[in-house]
Amino acid sequence: MASYYQSTQSLFIQASPDKVYEALTHWALRSEWRRGIEIKWEGEDRASLNQKVTFKVKRPLFSYSFSFCVTGLEPPRRFYLEYTGKPLKGRAAVEINPEDKGSQVVFHWMKVEPAGWKARLFFTLGLGLRTHQARTAETLQMLKGYLEGSKKSENQKPAQSH
Repeated sequence: MASYYQSTQSLFIQASPDKVYEALTHWALRSEWRRGIEIKWEGEDRASLNQKVTFKVKRPLFSYSFSFCVTGLEPPRRFYLEYTGKPLKGRAAVEINPEDKGSQVVFHWMKVEPAGWKARLFFTLGLGLRTHQARTAETLQMLKGYLEGSKKSENQKPAQSH
């Protein structure tokens, strides 16, 4: 079994790279559209180099937190982060690639490893990677809804089923 995990997920969003980058790296704004996560950060509302950010994921049965440090910014195309402790250690990157009528948003989870016995058990059981992929897909869908939703009138929005 590998000691680390990698994953890449992407989604096309009908918004310019500038708008996508702003929605992802402006923490107060991201707190508004990213339901289910409480975001805390040091310093300014916008991502800055070496800034520490903590996400608290709120779930019905249990909640958990993870922190990362912003390690690189290349507006409006990329930003990089490094997980800073439990339950994860490792690197991640977000790329925003311009395409006709929008942007391809790509989340890369690179050489991330579980930290602590609970996280190692969670990943050994196969739940860690699946959970991460589900949360990333959920974030991408919320981002898409946030950025594309403002372009449609209420009458044009598709019905949502649960």
